Amino acid sequence: MESSTRRRYTKGQSKGNETLGDCSEDEAAEDKQNTSLSCFNSYVVFFVYVGSAGLIYLSMYLLFHSFPTPIKEETGLSGNQFCEERARYHLENITKFGPRVAGSYANEVQAKDYLLMEVQRMEQQLHASKRMEIDLQITSGSFQLVDFIQTTFFSVYRNMQNVVVKITEQKESEDSFLINCHYDSVSSSPGAGDNAVSCSVMLEIIRIISMSSIKLKHNVIFLFNGAEENMLQASHGFITQHKWAKSIKTVINLDSAGAGGWEVVFQTGPEHPWLVAAYADSVPHPFGSVIGQEFFELGLIPSDTDFRIFRDFGKIPGLDIAHIANGYIYHTMYDQPKYIPAGCLQRAGDNLLALTLKLATNPKLADPGLDRHGSVIFIDFLGFFMIHYPMRIGMILNYLTVVLCFLHIYKRSGRYTTKDLSGWSYVLLVLCFVLTSVLTWVLCTFLLASFGLMMSACGWAMCWFTHNINIFFIFIIPSLAVVLRTQQYFRVYFWKKIHPCVKEEIHFDASLLIWSIFTFTLTICGLASAFMPMLWTLFPLVIRTYVAYYINPDWKSSLSSYLLVSLSSIAVPAVLMMEVIFGIFSLIVPIMGRSGTEMPPDVAIAAITSLLVCLYSQYLIGATYMCHNVNSFLVFLASCFTVSMFVVIFTPLGLPFSGNPDGPSPKRVLSFHMQRKFYNKTGHITKEDSGLWNLHYDYLGSDLYLDNEFIKNSQLKICDGPNCGLPYLIPISHMLDPRQSLYYMNLEDPGVTPLVRLKLIGRKAVLPDVERLTFQASGPDHMTMYVAPQSGVQLVAWSINRGHPAPVSKTKASNETLYFVYYSHGLLPDTPWEFYLDFKLTERTDVVTEIAMCGHYLHGDQHITPLLQRFINSLPDWTVPNAWVVTYNLYQY
Repeated sequence: MESSTRRRYTKGQSKGNETLGDCSEDEAAEDKQNTSLSCFNSYVVFFVYVGSAGLIYLSMYLLFHSFPTPIKEETGLSGNQFCEERARYHLENITKFGPRVAGSYANEVQAKDYLLMEVQRMEQQLHASKRMEIDLQITSGSFQLVDFIQTTFFSVYRNMQNVVVKITEQKESEDSFLINCHYDSVSSSPGAGDNAVSCSVMLEIIRIISMSSIKLKHNVIFLFNGAEENMLQASHGFITQHKWAKSIKTVINLDSAGAGGWEVVFQTGPEHPWLVAAYADSVPHPFGSVIGQEFFELGLIPSDTDFRIFRDFGKIPGLDIAHIANGYIYHTMYDQPKYIPAGCLQRAGDNLLALTLKLATNPKLADPGLDRHGSVIFIDFLGFFMIHYPMRIGMILNYLTVVLCFLHIYKRSGRYTTKDLSGWSYVLLVLCFVLTSVLTWVLCTFLLASFGLMMSACGWAMCWFTHNINIFFIFIIPSLAVVLRTQQYFRVYFWKKIHPCVKEEIHFDASLLIWSIFTFTLTICGLASAFMPMLWTLFPLVIRTYVAYYINPDWKSSLSSYLLVSLSSIAVPAVLMMEVIFGIFSLIVPIMGRSGTEMPPDVAIAAITSLLVCLYSQYLIGATYMCHNVNSFLVFLASCFTVSMFVVIFTPLGLPFSGNPDGPSPKRVLSFHMQRKFYNKTGHITKEDSGLWNLHYDYLGSDLYLDNEFIKNSQLKICDGPNCGLPYLIPISHMLDPRQSLYYMNLEDPGVTPLVRLKLIGRKAVLPDVERLTFQASGPDHMTMYVAPQSGVQLVAWSINRGHPAPVSKTKASNETLYFVYYSHGLLPDTPWEFYLDFKLTERTDVVTEIAMCGHYLHGDQHITPLLQRFINSLPDWTVPNAWVVTYNLYQY
């Protein structure tokens, strides 16, 4: 019996010969039983495909850099209208204090006083229906950070400051929600984007709400926390100790991984799907995706926010919102107000104001009811609106789509006989095409990752870091070429006798099956991201199989109709996926400049790019079975790639970093004036040295300025103590390998005060085999402590934190058991830091433990010494230094 599909192709042979162009003689010989083959021009087909993808990506870029018109104060504001001009005034004033490190005068006095002054001024203009309370919290405490940047350690803080404002009706509610920002910054940055911009927006929101007559059902608490960059310490002090914390039902956390751009919702919950609904229903410019949330939860982003503190220690659900654009200047001296585009604050303020008013009047804040549980699937559509629905509905939709896909393939298989398919069964062919697609993906990813590794080895690493367009030429083009060449190979050597149009249909059904398998697998794993493969299954299936054949059964007979149907069938999932891809690349490309020394970034970018190309082009690549001159097009792609590599290698367009002041993408340089002293158990110094320690922040290290006088005279660091004998601020030697760091020893004394001191003030047996050592420690406002028990000794308890002490993860650099404590204070404490350590001795030993106390001088006149200044002056203009003085004192007890 002749299949209906095949009859349709035969019926349109004459028309096909006129409109599709002539097939080559080789292709005609492949299938002599068919007198007419559907042969499109591969140049036209793939230029349209690539061009459409590029157009979508360009649209994303233009949209992502568009903002509402900033509202100025003189334009005549309505009562509840956000004004960017006022918010930017606060931004300029906060950042003019310079870097605001916890413990510094700029942070503990100037920035704090400015915030208090502004909210007290607003209190004088309070609406008659409102009450405002202002509290300055000074907090101390300790906690354990688990899986923070893939490591675990303990944090101790003393006298950290929080400025807290509560706005209520005259009759106060029992329920509140929290809006949080942090006004401190890292030592190398004025912190405009991270995070003065959020605090400036919050000040303007306070002004609007405090002067508004809108009735609030719930209290609104604004937290300006003074120590987020100190490993999230101030937020912990607030949520575990503040008098208003128990009334808080939800939190909106505001942070940044860049400077400006659209603010994205990248963490929600836990559970409480009503929060996403409130966001989606209220904000005028929504932006966020559950895919971004699950991507962040993988732990691949080397940072975290206060949101985890509120979630883990306060058990409070909420929304985590952050700016992610221009991550090149994140935590650098370039994080200044001028790099935050006009309209950015207006967009953030409009959204936050709408969300604040929505939550302040939402009865679900007090009692979410059934919406207390369950997850939600959400994604915005180009920032215009947000689609959201419960996970349980998504699971049903996903499974129905999978069933529909299998029914479609079963129905299609009945249309063909083995004679039609040269002895093959249809289902078997579909499975074979699935296998060839998977093999193509594996081959493409492997080849591109290998190519990325080769680029790193040859000194061409990160040529895409500044000029992102290079990703297209050196990764996307070869990925497309590998996919096309592989499919061409299977076409010629395996599916030679099958009609091209039938092969295209089989490839389409195989693609449906692949996406449906993804949908099923992700759904079974409980991942909300399963909605994306569901869309890639549902839309092509419905549009190609039903809509297109209903409108024009012979749509494959002309190139224009074929392209129209192919592109329209994937339009919706393509746009949504491209938005996710744009967001991911906007985030991870700058992160590659601070991702450490362990993984070649070219391998990561190449592998991610090739995999995304394979996924995005899965349906479109089926056109190769209906195209002639594919080999010619492959030669064209190879030529483009060759020319691109020539440009990358021999022109400035391949340079990874840029110091262009209009748009810097600098190389980060971690440099320390380090002084080390090693004491034996009698307290005598057995070894001391000092000099310039360079810890590499990215994979390239110092390769691009090896002729620098300091670098030429440096040596690779040799490990000679706990944590390699080096004073890390946080335990990330798994990312920044100490053995690849450089040490320029010149014995120049940094001359800093106060000096780090560790004093043993008590030693006694608390059990027959347990000895307690009590210490007093003093020094600068940032210190780290390594505790390294000796062989036969275990650290079983301490006063630093409740619970059993947990060591940091062991690294390939060392197999030692090491306990890491991060200490800092804001206001200067009246007494030294006092703590005890309990050690269990399983065998007699002269030395129970080694303790390294490290001082970090992050601010003030001392943090840049003449040695550091000379080194900074010697660096190229495309670098940005992050430098301070560190000391390492090793004691034996």
